[in-house]
Amino acid sequence: MKLTIGNSIRKKSMLVGNEEFPKILASIGASNTSDSLDIEINKAQIAKKYGADIIIDHTLLPTYNEIHKRLLDSIDLPLSTIAVYDRAADVLYGDNKPYFTEEDVINSIEDKAKLGVDMLTIHASVLKEDLSYFKTGGRIISCTSRGGTMVLTNIKKTGKENFYFTYFDEILKIAKRYRVTLSLGSVFRPATIYDAIHNNQKYWEEIKRNAALVKRATDMGVGIMVEGIGHCPINLIPSLVKKSKEILNAPYRVLTVATDCGLGYDHVTSAIATSSAVSAGADFVTAVSRSEHLGLPSVEDVKEAVITAKIATYAGYIARTGNVSLDKKMAEARNKVGCKGSIDCAIVPKMTEEELHKHKIESDKKCTMCGPFCALKSGDALK
Repeated sequence: MKLTIGNSIRKKSMLVGNEEFPKILASIGASNTSDSLDIEINKAQIAKKYGADIIIDHTLLPTYNEIHKRLLDSIDLPLSTIAVYDRAADVLYGDNKPYFTEEDVINSIEDKAKLGVDMLTIHASVLKEDLSYFKTGGRIISCTSRGGTMVLTNIKKTGKENFYFTYFDEILKIAKRYRVTLSLGSVFRPATIYDAIHNNQKYWEEIKRNAALVKRATDMGVGIMVEGIGHCPINLIPSLVKKSKEILNAPYRVLTVATDCGLGYDHVTSAIATSSAVSAGADFVTAVSRSEHLGLPSVEDVKEAVITAKIATYAGYIARTGNVSLDKKMAEARNKVGCKGSIDCAIVPKMTEEELHKHKIESDKKCTMCGPFCALKSGDALK
């Protein structure tokens, strides 16, 4: 399935799915009142500069509308937000109301659509019955979804069913009116490698729920995708992605890592997992930073995450499609001028340009790695 992301108000769009090159989603957002919105805007600008296709804002402050407006005004990329985050921020920082209501949910979604937000993450696939899973599920970590636990907390406080599920048809009407794409969050994606291997039944239960929601959206003509795997070993990723896509019949988004033990280097663990997921058919990739499990990423962390995700996605795309035309051009350029090849063939040209400037090339087929013993230069003499 292919879908177009782009709010009708902004008149921007991008294609996702089928054989389109997977899109890179860069995460920004303030979590504490001491965090600077200016820095978050800078992160979004840097993410665009180095190849992100869409920005997702995770701001959890009462200033969420301010940063969304600023992002829409200043960043020429589609914008994604997470519906329940605004509601959770209002409860925490608002008038001491201990929960949010169905009116809050519907009104806030329409507000975001009117503002121009292009994609909205909805946690509609968790139900009141899932509260028992936290006691009886048997996982090491029951749930890694911040949005999902917010929704479940509200269910517990109100005693009512998940508003995003109960009023899903109303949400679809708003999404269709403004051409907002929905991204369905998978609340019970595995939060640990161990659970992905030994206790992942709840993920499949939720994928089937999401498949039913996808059909309802598709029948109404609303663009929709599903957020899939999190922590997962690379040997399980291909079958998990393929099976999930078969069940869902929708573009599939990953925010995945290949081990729990890469703490401080999760841009690397994510790159390993991302390549495997893309090769198996993943359509949308979340750029994971090195500080994923440590704290709010810096501007440099976001830059590095986008670059790493872009390269990992490209490697997976080669495996999926067999298209090595760009690599062939790079190889031909290297054979002609040396290992620096051609910046026009670089996956992230801006970063390549910076690296070329840092490593000054003395002459063709000579650099500080090999000096006068460049194999390409020696190979010319052997012809």
